[in-house]
Amino acid sequence: MGLRDIVLIYILSRKLFLFVKTFKTFIIKTMKKEAQKSIDKTKKRIAKELKSKKLISLDNYVIEKIKSSVVNLIKNDIVLTLPPPHISADMSFSVFEAAKASGANPKELSAKIAETINNSKNEFIERAEIAGPYVNLFLNKNKIYSLVLSQAIKFKEKYGQNGANANKTALIDYSGPNIAKPIGVGHLRSTIIGQALANIYEATGYSVIKDNDLGDWGTQFGKLVYAYQQWGDKKKIAKNPIKELNALYIRFHEEAENNPEIEDQAREIFKKMEEGDKKLINLWSKLKKASIAEFKKTYERLGIKFDTYLGESYFAGESAGLIKESLEKKAASIDRETGAIAVENLEGLPSFLLQKQDGSTLYITRDLAALKFRMETFEPDDILYVVGDEQSLHFKQLFALARALGYINGAKVKHIGFGLVLSGGEKMSTRQGTLIELEELIKQSVEKSKEILRQKNKELKEKEIEEISEIVGLGAVIYNDLRQSRQKNISFDWKRMLDFEGGSAVYLQYTAARVNSILKKLGEGEAEAKISKPVFEKESEFALAGKIMFFPMVILEAQKHNSPHLIAVYLEELAQLFNHFYNEVSIIGTEDAKLRLSRIALIKSMATVIKNGLSLLNIKTAEKI
Repeated sequence: MGLRDIVLIYILSRKLFLFVKTFKTFIIKTMKKEAQKSIDKTKKRIAKELKSKKLISLDNYVIEKIKSSVVNLIKNDIVLTLPPPHISADMSFSVFEAAKASGANPKELSAKIAETINNSKNEFIERAEIAGPYVNLFLNKNKIYSLVLSQAIKFKEKYGQNGANANKTALIDYSGPNIAKPIGVGHLRSTIIGQALANIYEATGYSVIKDNDLGDWGTQFGKLVYAYQQWGDKKKIAKNPIKELNALYIRFHEEAENNPEIEDQAREIFKKMEEGDKKLINLWSKLKKASIAEFKKTYERLGIKFDTYLGESYFAGESAGLIKESLEKKAASIDRETGAIAVENLEGLPSFLLQKQDGSTLYITRDLAALKFRMETFEPDDILYVVGDEQSLHFKQLFALARALGYINGAKVKHIGFGLVLSGGEKMSTRQGTLIELEELIKQSVEKSKEILRQKNKELKEKEIEEISEIVGLGAVIYNDLRQSRQKNISFDWKRMLDFEGGSAVYLQYTAARVNSILKKLGEGEAEAKISKPVFEKESEFALAGKIMFFPMVILEAQKHNSPHLIAVYLEELAQLFNHFYNEVSIIGTEDAKLRLSRIALIKSMATVIKNGLSLLNIKTAEKI
């Protein structure tokens, strides 16, 4: 580093110091006091959970017992799966990976493994057969059936949960709407996927920090403040803050088309905000508080509660120190002509700015500050950013710079991307005011649910319809997002979203409600009667129990791959097996007392898994539909 560079850094440091001092005086000092309460509360909760939470060991589940019994015999890890319908075996596993690692012929290895299993005395497996590079397992069905139902009934709402990731902490950044704007369906995807992942991570033993990183800082707020000062109506804004503020933002862009000079005026306003203009900061603070209050109403309706709402502004005052550090560690450099500060040639990624030539900060600078803060404050094992795929490059650059500066310290930092929300095949616009609002979407879904419920169930009272339609309507919106891989684009097809025949939340909700209906028709005390060793008669009964057995592993796979849709796929397959079983046997008409009680235990176990699975997706069930 030459003398000129040292001088430039010194000058910059002095400017940045003065900026930080001013900024902290008017923003951080007042803002951090309130935020610190939520931070301290979250840290205290996490510390308590890590010390005292009680989790079901994965080893307790039948599926894991079967797996362990095989692994201990063959000394290789395996992944158990359900074979295709045309295969008569109960489960199978591939030997490809083991063969590749040992250099063995897959067919020869599968034959050797099958022989080893058959020569052992395994309490869960009757025999093994080879199918090319696969080993098919035929289980001790009576034992497995009894154990699975016993566990499902014993663990109830905790069935499927496990301690595979005990003593770990994950911080999940999701939702992140912009203040002064309604929550649109774009942020809906982040909200729905993020909450599902939070639930799934908790179900596998993680302690989870749920952070809503609000978009509350940047040039757009200079635009909003300008619009507020020019055209704002205080009475209208007080009555409906989000709607009116969003209208002002839209009007700004309309006016700017004919009068582009106001863009410069807006940038000057934001520059003053960054410099700590007290009047502007106070106005901005009021807009932020009004926005959060409105957001919380929507989140409460969705059953979502965040630990922190720090937002970009919380870290704006930290940007200066990070920029200085990036320069000193040669992760960034100063453009000698413009004075802008950029990161170049980092891990083969395109260059990007940390600071503009006018001295204003950028989104990535504040994100870097947030990442550093999260690592230092919460020390998470994993940090997940649930943000659309269009931000993929941004996160690659962010993580690369964080690694260069030594901020990550071994934590697994991941961008959990997702596809677009489409309307008529096109990405939805925001600036032109064509954004579909989340509240409006929910309202439509609930109203359509009411119409369908009135047609489907004439016995429902209007009060019941109101309550159930809220559950069904919200479930339809959430499940529409989670039923397929998050990387895919989504659109809204009400007919499919509210289809009782399959591919929808209401299909699953109705399946659980059908079980409740059956249980109500049983004799007094029969629904709650216990059976020590359940028995079965039909293959459809064991097939249903076998599917229930896999539930803990499905949750674990969903967590490992950050893929909530795996749970949705599983639940639909489970419901289909139940419907096959239900069409084949009569539970109420079963005369044999032991078989009757066994079938009651089976449907109760199935309903438990449906409810637990939907709960992981943040979807409720109703007693009747």
